[in-house]
Parts: sequence; C-alpha cells; structure tokens
Amino acid sequence: MPGNHRLASACACRRCGKFRLGGYKPPPRLENKLASPRVRPLLPVAVAQIKPCIRTNPARLDGMTPVEVAAALRHLPGLVFFDTAGNLPSSAARPVSVIAARPARMLRGSIHSESDRQMLRNALAGAPPTTGDHGFPLGGLCGWVDYEGEFVFGDFPEMLVFNHNDQTWWETGDLSACLRETADAPVKIGNFIAGTGRDDFLTGVKRIKEWIAAGDIYQVNLSQAFEAVASGGSLFALYLMLRDASPAPMAAWLSLDDREVLCSSPETFLKISGRGIETRPIKGTRPRFADPDEDRRSAYELQTSVKEIAELVMITDLLRNDLGQVCEFGSVEVSEMLQLESLAQVHHLVSTVSGTLRPETDAIEALAACFPGGSITGAPKKRAMEIIHVLEEKPRGIYCGAIGWLGYHGESSFNIAIRTLVREGSRLIYQVGAGIVADSDPAAEYEETLHKAAGIRLAVERWQAGGVPR
Repeated sequence: MPGNHRLASACACRRCGKFRLGGYKPPPRLENKLASPRVRPLLPVAVAQIKPCIRTNPARLDGMTPVEVAAALRHLPGLVFFDTAGNLPSSAARPVSVIAARPARMLRGSIHSESDRQMLRNALAGAPPTTGDHGFPLGGLCGWVDYEGEFVFGDFPEMLVFNHNDQTWWETGDLSACLRETADAPVKIGNFIAGTGRDDFLTGVKRIKEWIAAGDIYQVNLSQAFEAVASGGSLFALYLMLRDASPAPMAAWLSLDDREVLCSSPETFLKISGRGIETRPIKGTRPRFADPDEDRRSAYELQTSVKEIAELVMITDLLRNDLGQVCEFGSVEVSEMLQLESLAQVHHLVSTVSGTLRPETDAIEALAACFPGGSITGAPKKRAMEIIHVLEEKPRGIYCGAIGWLGYHGESSFNIAIRTLVREGSRLIYQVGAGIVADSDPAAEYEETLHKAAGIRLAVERWQAGGVPR
C-alpha cells in the first residue's frame, strides 16, 4: 500500500539521519520557520505533510496488551501512554488506551492566554487528514496543563490506539516497527518527606473553617506534598507497580519535556466527542478492606455521610455552572448523582454532568473555561484558589492540573491529575488533598489524604523492597 511505503521509508531514513517521506524533500529552512520559544519542532517536516496510513490490528501487535506495547516502545523519545487500567466500573473507564511517541514538535504556553490557545488551534488545523469518525484520536496533541494553567503538549502524528470494547488495535504511523526489549538503568528512590507537617495541615484546615464561618467561602481543597530523591533510569516499572496497587480508569505514564509522570487518577475532568462534553467529579473517600463485611460498612458510611454528600452536591453544582459557560442553553444535565464507585484502594462518590457545546466553542475553549477542575479547588472557585495560594507554600505544578489529549479531529479526554508522581531531575513528588467544609474534622481530613496516597505508598514500598510488577 502506498501509505505503508511512505511511512516505512520515513522510519528507515531517520536511522541514517536523512528524512524523506515518499519522495518528499522538505524545504531547507522549514525548521527555522517553525521555531519559536513556544513551538519547538523535533522532526524537520510539517505535520500536515505527513500522509497518515491507518491500519487496524497490525500483525506486529498480535496478542500484545497495551502495557506490553508501551513497555516495548519506551526507548522512543517523548513516549506517552494513556492507560485504561484494571477491572474498572464501565461508567468510569475510557474505552481506549493510547500510546504515542516521537512528537513532531513541542508546544508550550498558558491555557489562559488567547494567543497560546490559538497556537493550539493552529496545530490542530494543520493536522493530516483522516477518513471516518472513529470516536478516538488517530494523532493529536498529548501532554498536560498544570494547575497554574501552563501547558506542555507534544504534537503526535504517530499513534497506537487499543479499543477495549472490541479488542482491536489501530495505528497511524509506524510505531509498531520500533518494538524492542529495553533494559532500564537501576533506579534508587529515597524516603519521602512531607513538605507540610501534620500540625501545619491541621492549622490550615482550622483557618479554612474560620473563612467558611465568616461567609467567605463554602469549600476549599487543601493539599500536602511529599518529596523524595530519585536517581537512575526510567520509572516505568514503578508505574506498573502503581498500576497493580491502584488501577485507575484515567491512568497515564508520560516521559515528556524532561519530566516523567506516573498517574493513577480515577477522575475524568473533561471528555469531549463531537459537541458532547462530560465531566465526572469525585468527592468523598473511604478505605477498602479485605473483609467483605468491613468493606461494605466502609462504603455505607461514605454513602450516608452528610458531610461527603453536601460536598459532592456543591461541587457538582459548580461544574454544572462551568459547563453552562460553554454549552447550549438547557443542554447541561446531571445524569448521575452520588454514585458509589469502588476502586482497588478506596471507595468514592461520583456524579456525571454532561452537555452540548455551542457551535462556536471548541475543545480548547471548553478546557480553558472549565480550568482548573472545581473538585480540586473549591467553591466559589476563584476565592478557593486565592486561599489555596495563601495556605500552600509552593505551586502545585502538574498535581491537580489535567493530563490528556486534544485529538486532531475533535475528540479530547483529560483527567484530573491526582494520585500522581512527578519526576523532574532528581526530585520525585506527589501530593494529596482533602475537601474542607464547615463541619470538617481536621484530624479526619488529614487521614483522608493518607488514604488517597495508599496506592502510591504501596507501590513505592514494593519497589524499595525489590518487588517486581506483575
């Protein structure tokens, strides 16, 4: 097939340092024209000039799982793996796992800047054409928007997608030709040290309750950070341990922009397909237990907690209003309310809010209008963010931002970046938080943050004990 030939020759020529795509030779100064402080090309060819070859069930991937494929491609630059992990509630799980690598360029900016949002639109507008409405990305912008609104996206014309509904692989590009076994360099992780002591966290909760009593705020999400020193090679094996300990419907592993991100998020921030948009806020947490009776009691306690119910109702209303900014009048609805969702380590309460985007509103505008997620800020959102800035000593970074993709043809999916480890240089950091309301017990809120960190702690402890991921 001609498309196969073009992509095969492109892959082969990269190895000898010359890039040719089906006989096409890029103009000599194309790379300089693309370059800017916020747009950095990695391949000397415009993305729109790559003619996609879409294949289903390529023979090279026969019988391979998404985890096995991601492991065999992790030697490639800029690998991202959006992972629907484990046996999960069907309502929570996205239907596909996505693997991409070798970004054509990197894009950086602020989601709050109109010019930077236009840069993202231009990148999507220059995408190669595909045929058919697949309902999942076949190429796109993959990366994250951090809590402060700064985004990092790679532009990925090459992508592998596994459809969990019918167990089929889809491929655009030729990543499957690059599968190989990789041995990572040894990794050493030190002990995690809390950035905020227990007493300081309790004091923060008490201050928030004073603001609530004064009528200044209704709810605030307060977090604490833990940091360790990490050295050595890739943390992909640690991600697999995290996946084992705490499988999650919106999990991800990214090695992008000199950072490594290991995420086991259970929470959908935004899912967009066509003009349909959905968000699934989570509030309330109780631990799981091996004993079935004790586990049922824990779930029942969560489902009947006046405090947890009030918190989710409040945040659901906030997100209903957020979607109302970008959706057609009358289209926003709450299709699920206070649903129990049980994951490996914890029980949660979840709502589902959906709507229909206005014709003039795209996924990028919707992302900006709703950002950051209300479930990890508080209500009212603006005042909650001001209080978080006062009480938390450092910027949150990727934590409580959003990790996901903007597909070339309109489909988008982002999580809330919680239950997430971020490695930058020798620093390995994770944060956990709790929603504080009028009747919050400071000690109980502190314990809730530890429950949320259980999966991360278990994965790291297994790692330090020399465990092997399953």
